[in-house]
Amino acid sequence: MTLSLVRIDDRLIHGQVIAVWYRALGADVIVVADDETAADEFLSDVLVLAAPPGVNVEVYTVDDSIARIKELAESTDRAFILMRSPLAALRMVELGVPIPVLNIGGMGAATGRSSLYRNISASPAEIETMRELERKGTKVEIRIVADDPVVTFSSVAP
Repeated sequence: MTLSLVRIDDRLIHGQVIAVWYRALGADVIVVADDETAADEFLSDVLVLAAPPGVNVEVYTVDDSIARIKELAESTDRAFILMRSPLAALRMVELGVPIPVLNIGGMGAATGRSSLYRNISASPAEIETMRELERKGTKVEIRIVADDPVVTFSSVAP
């Protein structure tokens, strides 16, 4: 499998993702799986422009990303998958996308969310979704940047 990293980050592609994670991974392609972004041509273009030169960025709805991510999981291309919510990751797993490890990176504070770990917040539905992912065999870990030690979701979940 060549899914280098599957990450939840509500900011998707931004400085930390590029400066730290992309450099650590050296991915060939970044796939953004997000319904809102895929529906907004301007936002999609901004994400493509935010990537380093020569890096292929593909933006899909969650459902449309599934076939592409399955293809990448079987290829020799190193893929970095980004989505805003663990709800998207659960949908993917339920539709057969192999996600052995889900990295929780950026989930900011918002109405209906409470603090989970440092600057990561989650709603009750997101917490239950991460529990369900673990029940389905996906290891859910928190690492804000690549050099951080891994913190298991189960060790901080309420």
